[in-house]
Parts: sequence; structure tokens; C-alpha cells
Amino acid sequence: MRLTVLGRSPASPNAGEACAGYLVEGGGSRVLVDIGPGVVAQLVKRHHPDELDAIVVSHMHADHMLDLVTLRYVFPWLARPKDQRLRVVMPPGSADQLLDLARGVGSPRHFEDTFRLSEHDGSSAVVFDNLSLRPISTQHYIPCWGFRIEADGRRLAYTADTAPSSGLNDLADSADLLLSEATLRSLDEDAAPPEPRGHLTPAEAGDAARQGGSRRLMLTHLPVNDGDAWATNAATEAFGSPVEIASPGMSYEV
Repeated sequence: MRLTVLGRSPASPNAGEACAGYLVEGGGSRVLVDIGPGVVAQLVKRHHPDELDAIVVSHMHADHMLDLVTLRYVFPWLARPKDQRLRVVMPPGSADQLLDLARGVGSPRHFEDTFRLSEHDGSSAVVFDNLSLRPISTQHYIPCWGFRIEADGRRLAYTADTAPSSGLNDLADSADLLLSEATLRSLDEDAAPPEPRGHLTPAEAGDAARQGGSRRLMLTHLPVNDGDAWATNAATEAFGSPVEIASPGMSYEV
């Protein structure tokens, strides 16, 4: 299984980078997980979207899904036959939000004439040939799901956005590679009590990876305009092994 990082930025993007977007290839399939601003420009350097089996979206924050708007313009404007539409798997309960977004950019049919839209059920695996993505609910400001991705005897876990939670523990369990957001430089940047938190520090990502027995930890969705030593040092100390930082445009064997 191969992971290619198309975008790793948090909502406030690193200079010259796209927000969240991860191309996963394995088991005879190619799936894009999340499609934040800037991701489509990176995708089309490598593949026409018709070469994807699907796009799967973790949650409805703009930095994880807004480039669906841009993706529509890659295709001819006329409605496509249903059997030729790109499969897009959205989070549970997102249909009304997506319709509002379509209306906001000018047409209620902005997406449905090109994409074959559906929602996962929040727990059952979404399967493409021999590649499966099992959604696991995480703790964020809005409903959000990470994914345990399995193919070719390997397991990639993608946390999406999350605070420390039971869902994070499930994702980290025996992962060959834990791809974890690590957005926070300090807890002061997260929601203040009594509001629930929504993100991780690098040290918390390292703790989760160590406790879950993850074999590798890769940090993503973090600010790096001033370098990444602040993140790698804290995560490595907590994990107990060297930690990688997701690099835009790079591919990694899982």
C-alpha cells in the first residue's frame, strides 16, 4: 500500500501548500482521502480524477472538503452518465450541507451531475476491490471520522481531526503507519473548557502511537512555516522512536 501526500496544511495553510489530501493506493484501487483547498491542483499533476476509484471525506470542515467545488470544473460541464460519475463518499448527515454549498456556488446540481454521492454509515467498512476503509468516530468540533485503511496485508490509520479519545486509541491500535494530525503548538490553541477539544499536540500523537503499538508515526496537518523541530522533538520523545513529518508531494510505502 502506498500513501502520497497531496496536502498536509491545517486550515491556515503553510505557504505554497494545500490543505488535507491523501492519495492511498493498494489492493488494486486508488482512493483520495480528504480534498481540502489546493488538493485538486496537486492531484492533476499525477492522475486525472477519472483514475480514482473514489474520494472519501472525513468531515465537513472546509480544509478537508472544499476542493470538491474545484474538482467539478475538471470535468465537462454537461451532466455525465450515472455509470461514469466519480464516486464520492461523504460523512453521515452531510447531504444538506453539500446542497447548501452547491447552491452557494451557483447551482444546486453543481455536484450531482458529475459525482456519484453517498454517505458512509459511520462504522461499516467502505470497500473498493481489496482496499477497505473503516470509519472510526473521533473527537472534533463537529462530527468527524478517521479511517483504518487496509490492503495488501498492511494497515494505514488516518486520524483526521481529533483530540485524545477512544477513537484515536482504536485508530492507533497495531497500525503499520499512523498518519496523525498534530495541529497544536500548545493546548492554548485548542478549545477552552467547557467546550470539547478538537486537535492533538505532537506529544499527544506520540503517546497514542506508543500506547496503541503503532509501528510508525507520521505527523500531518500542522504548521511548519517556521520549521518542524518543535513537532518532531516532542512526538519522538513521547513515541520512543523517530517520527516522520508528512512531506507534500512525497509517496511512502506503508
